[in-house]
Amino acid sequence: MIQASYLMASRQQLQACGKPESSSCAVALGKTTILGLLFRDTDLVPSDIAAGLALLHQQQDNIRNNQEPAQVVCHAPGSSQEADLDAELENCHHYMQFAAAAYGWPLYIYRNPLTGLCRIGGDCCRSRTTDYDLVGGDQLNCHFGSILHTTGLQYRDFIHVSFHDKVYELPFLVALDHRKESVVVAVRGTMSLQDVLTDLSAESEVLDVECEVQDRLAHKGISQAARYVYQRLINDGILSQAFSIAPEYRLVIVGHSLGGGAAALLATMLRAAYPQVRCYAFSPPRGLWSKALQEYSQSFIVSLVLGKDVIPRLSVTNLEDLKRRILRVVAHCNKPKYKILLHGLWYELFGGNPNNLPTELDGGDQEVLTQPLLGEQSLLTRWSPAYSFSSDSPLDSSPKYPPLYPPGRIIHLQEEGASGRFGCCSAAHYSAKWSHEAEFSKILIGPKMLTDHMPDILMRALDSVVSDRAACVSCPAQGVSSVDVA
Repeated sequence: MIQASYLMASRQQLQACGKPESSSCAVALGKTTILGLLFRDTDLVPSDIAAGLALLHQQQDNIRNNQEPAQVVCHAPGSSQEADLDAELENCHHYMQFAAAAYGWPLYIYRNPLTGLCRIGGDCCRSRTTDYDLVGGDQLNCHFGSILHTTGLQYRDFIHVSFHDKVYELPFLVALDHRKESVVVAVRGTMSLQDVLTDLSAESEVLDVECEVQDRLAHKGISQAARYVYQRLINDGILSQAFSIAPEYRLVIVGHSLGGGAAALLATMLRAAYPQVRCYAFSPPRGLWSKALQEYSQSFIVSLVLGKDVIPRLSVTNLEDLKRRILRVVAHCNKPKYKILLHGLWYELFGGNPNNLPTELDGGDQEVLTQPLLGEQSLLTRWSPAYSFSSDSPLDSSPKYPPLYPPGRIIHLQEEGASGRFGCCSAAHYSAKWSHEAEFSKILIGPKMLTDHMPDILMRALDSVVSDRAACVSCPAQGVSSVDVA
């Protein structure tokens, strides 16, 4: 069980490291710290954990390949659910541009390495008086230049742009989207050490909102970040200014990753004042809020998840489940570690047969894996009686870390065919379907579990699926491209 000291120690280690040189360093540092602290009560060294992840990936693929085909309900062309999916995919494709723009110039340069600097170079060096608020941070003109190029909007369309960045205080922008007739609030995702610390504040607190839901527990760090943006929008009159210009527009709140979770909470906070609010959360964290709030949010929030993205499957409960599963598969291993690592590396790079699982249960009954194993307990240096070794028994949850769920209805984009293990091929094609939150209740291991979370990869996937579906409007097979698991 992850106790308060677990997350407190991770925050202290991150703070001791100082401000990293780039956002990728901050995110990598946070993930490394979490992984190290997760296994600190075991005798496993990093190479053992890597071997366990390799074995677990092959085991997951083997189980998936041996599963009975799921019963599905196909939707005929023109059905209401199919039309709803197409409409929401088009909205996601449109509003993802705002979620990406909130990252500023670093993401823009990353997406356009050859031409990006030339395009925004003039804005970086130019100083101009404007009618919008542009506050916080360095290179503000560079940020704003990249925002203009990403969204395609004009200077006059922006009401407020903030790159002020502290723990629990996220950058955001407010703009008038005349194409969709909406006031868009885009909240930035994880880009700095301060954002990582907000992510790590995973305790639960009661969300202060006006709604009929009784159980209103939410992720403390993301809730406080959303509250900060809410206070800025309301107390500083930012939304009032926007709607004084376009009173007939509706409010749309978007964000990616941490920003997606904050956007969902912010939309819930604003719904009493703006009943028509809509939210699009791209790759939001799973451990966001209670089951009751998850069900309440389905009428106004849509989440988009790509492939095996780890963040929409990441929660305190799921981390403990991952730890238990790694301990189980490592406890059954009877092959040299170097063979497991070499085999795992080959499998990650080139694929192969997941049945070649190098454990002492090779060729045996896979049902044995569901039985409690004494070997796991021997790997723990500090064993708790509450720790469960059975894969079927639910993990006990501390009141501070109850099970939390993702926001709204979920669209899942899945790659069709094999276009490369790491998604480096631009010819990848994707299918889209409505998915239940239970499909994201376990962390899936794979080479794309991190890259599927990157906003540029998600944008390319959205480009692909929207163009493919638009090209197949009259295709007879279109009606079976969207399925619901019964």
